[in-house]
Amino acid sequence: MAAEVPAFLLKQKLQNLRDDETIIYPRLKHKINSSIVALQQLLSSSDGTDVTNSMALPFIYSAEDVVDTYLLKRMQQRRKDFLKTHHLFQYLAPLWSQKDLGKGLNKFLNDLKALPSHSSEKNNQESRVLGKTQEKDRCLVNTGRFRRWDSVAHLLDKDSNIVGRVSDMAQMVYQLMGPQEEEALRVVSVVGPGGSGKTTMVRRVYNRVDVKRHFGCCAWVCVPRELVYRNVVMSIIEQVSINRLNDVDHMNDDVLSDMLFKELINRRYLIVLDNVWDAEAWHRLTIPFPDSKKGSRVILISRDDKVVKLADPWNLPMHICRLTNENRWELLLKQMKEQEGGLTEHKDEIMAKLCHGSPLGILLLGGILLNTEPSEWSRKIDKFPSSCEDESSLPDILALSYQELPPELRACFLYMGIFPIASEVSVRRLLWLWISEGFLDGLLGKERKKWEPEDLAEFYFQTLVNRNLIEVTEWKLDGCPKMCRMPGVIHEFFFPRSVDSGLFHVRENSSFRMCRPPENYKIRRLVEYSRIKNSLDSFHDHRLRSYVSFISASRGMANREIGMFLKNVINKGGFGLLKVLDLEGVYKPMLPKSMCNLLLLRFLSLRSTVLDSIPSAIGNLPCLETLDLKHTNVTTIPSSIWKAKNLRHLYMNGVRIDAFSRKASKGSLTNLLSLRGLYVGDKKAVVNRLDRLVNLQKLGLTCHGNSLKAVAKWIEQLSNLQSLKLRSTEKFGEPSNLEVISMAQHRNLCNLYLLGSLPIPANQLSGVLPSCLRKLTLSMLNLEEDPMPVLGQLHDLSFLRLFANSYVGPQMTCVSGGFPKLRMLKLWMLGKLEHWTVQEGAMPLLQELEIRRCIQLNSLDGLEHLRSLKEFVLTGMLQGFVEKLGRSSSDKVFVTVNEWKFSHHQGK
Repeated sequence: MAAEVPAFLLKQKLQNLRDDETIIYPRLKHKINSSIVALQQLLSSSDGTDVTNSMALPFIYSAEDVVDTYLLKRMQQRRKDFLKTHHLFQYLAPLWSQKDLGKGLNKFLNDLKALPSHSSEKNNQESRVLGKTQEKDRCLVNTGRFRRWDSVAHLLDKDSNIVGRVSDMAQMVYQLMGPQEEEALRVVSVVGPGGSGKTTMVRRVYNRVDVKRHFGCCAWVCVPRELVYRNVVMSIIEQVSINRLNDVDHMNDDVLSDMLFKELINRRYLIVLDNVWDAEAWHRLTIPFPDSKKGSRVILISRDDKVVKLADPWNLPMHICRLTNENRWELLLKQMKEQEGGLTEHKDEIMAKLCHGSPLGILLLGGILLNTEPSEWSRKIDKFPSSCEDESSLPDILALSYQELPPELRACFLYMGIFPIASEVSVRRLLWLWISEGFLDGLLGKERKKWEPEDLAEFYFQTLVNRNLIEVTEWKLDGCPKMCRMPGVIHEFFFPRSVDSGLFHVRENSSFRMCRPPENYKIRRLVEYSRIKNSLDSFHDHRLRSYVSFISASRGMANREIGMFLKNVINKGGFGLLKVLDLEGVYKPMLPKSMCNLLLLRFLSLRSTVLDSIPSAIGNLPCLETLDLKHTNVTTIPSSIWKAKNLRHLYMNGVRIDAFSRKASKGSLTNLLSLRGLYVGDKKAVVNRLDRLVNLQKLGLTCHGNSLKAVAKWIEQLSNLQSLKLRSTEKFGEPSNLEVISMAQHRNLCNLYLLGSLPIPANQLSGVLPSCLRKLTLSMLNLEEDPMPVLGQLHDLSFLRLFANSYVGPQMTCVSGGFPKLRMLKLWMLGKLEHWTVQEGAMPLLQELEIRRCIQLNSLDGLEHLRSLKEFVLTGMLQGFVEKLGRSSSDKVFVTVNEWKFSHHQGK
């Protein structure tokens, strides 16, 4: 495992370089080909423990340095020639740098030949089969295009992989809500080995409607092995407090603990502490949990018997028992979905391997079979490790799951280890990082034209989810995965192996976590988890490719340290090879003007940094693909951004188009796929500027005045559009009229947000809205006719929000057969709505319903027809209406009543 991912990534890089027109020396191309052959030989002999491959690791990284240095020099020459003469040969790197590349590759080949078991005979043999191997490597992407997220959509309808735990869950529910006279604070402990299904079972109970109804507030927190007390306490406060946390960086641990104590003291609460490692952590975490004799409960999940025995002497811990053979078989069949029928003939040989298998092990083996042709099942089953003697086979199963991954997926999978263990990861952030790190750069020939990197990243992600190596923990309202995590047992197994291979290094608590970087190669990807004083002062490694920080909300000291770190290293001539700079959540990091030297930088995330400005040099970064300024105070960006021909994703926070008013040149931003947070005030900003951006897939902008018609015409041309947020406002932010835009031909548009008055009757909406919509938000449209009969015909719609004055009539009816896939409905501030009728057969899948501040609504007929409804939230409603619904709602529905005060703008 040590060398195979670096070898595969280097092979991809060399394959792309081989096809580069700037390589003019035939001997150099021959050396590139020879290096590819040598790397393929290394990969073919890799079995995860091969000593030769480990010995090759320093040589692989040295060769990568040579290649990346060549790419940097080529980029420097391009910029130099462009600034001087616009010479026709500006794209050629200096000839001496190509000679240096040839020397470096020649040394690489000689170093590999000196390794044991490496012979020219094998090289010749590998040369003959290289074409076939490349074809095998590409088989993953030869499956054609797919509808977004289709292969994981079934997980939305599957609560969890719970099999054989019915009695355990019933026992837990009784302990949580059992005898009413048991009002003292109690701890419910669950103990079992890693991968036994503890967390999955508790999550199922935690999400039950009757459990949520019983407790006034609930919180779930994953406890890291190296406990950071304030982070755990803050996480619980954020989940149980109505008020937003402010100035927490100035509060010490005792103040935060007291704040949580006061939040909980008058409430019946349920707190889940997942994965508590030791008794000391447990005792400290219980300090802010008051015993108010209200029936509150704490669920403790741990692998350690000693921890749970100390938790509550009055309650015996719940030990997770082994699954029966019948349960194991049932769980495996669940993984196979439509292929389960053909698996029966292999039952005996499978069960012989799984007689003591843990739930996680079974899920992983099911993931292997699910991604294998049925004709190959017997061969795969023969590889399954036997678990009949004990339960120690999980490491072998984890190793097998990794070996069965296609080579192009292994780097993406191991990269998940940079995120803190058990933490939830934004899918958006993860996929962007995969792309920017170059993990998806290996497509060859025609395939590179077939697939956008973003599509391929989504496909890889879905493959890992279906193999049960990554789990989706939260979904967006339109059915797309929003957050994910790597299960803790998997993270623990692969993290040290990733560090040993040099893929990344994590700095935490003044040291590299769990293991230090090997001495024979330098750090390439540096990850920071927590604030460490002066930790970066002496770091000047010019080979660094990525810097990712998880130091969120770090006011004061941390932002100065990060700023000096960047400035010092850039000024010392380093950082030329940096491709990824991810500072999401870091409070106002200082960015030096010398960032213009980061010529290979592909990813710059300043999301949630609250920065006020950015250096003008950022607009001149030639390789920049993603610039994320969302949730910052940046209102001006460099006009040179129009020259960023490789930019694909630009996220802003209300930046006026006038702020970068340079006229777009031919080819400007033609690769841009995402453009969010733009303010357009004049049609001049659209004509010959924005209207040249014809490949957009995601667009979010606010416009007013004479720009509306030009914007509407531009949007009609965006045939690839998948998401659109369009707001029409006056100069001072008040809603204005929307131009009628025909979007019926936008066959990829699944997410639409419209704010502004729409001058058409509701029955004409069908001619405006695309039929493929999954998520729809309407605000301030001032529709006078009931829009529900028309909107109900959008058969793929899963989420609908009708915000302030989107409808201004007194009656609304959801007709039978309407909204067949709707899961969530929000009605906010429909001030004239008095009566709402839900007919039998309408919204059969609706699970969540929220009505907020509809102050005239006094009648809702047909609530009993919503048989799938689980959660019903009422905020700022008439008391009589609330009481009437309370009497008619089902016991299976969790009803929340809020009396919050809020401004008129919250409904927009």
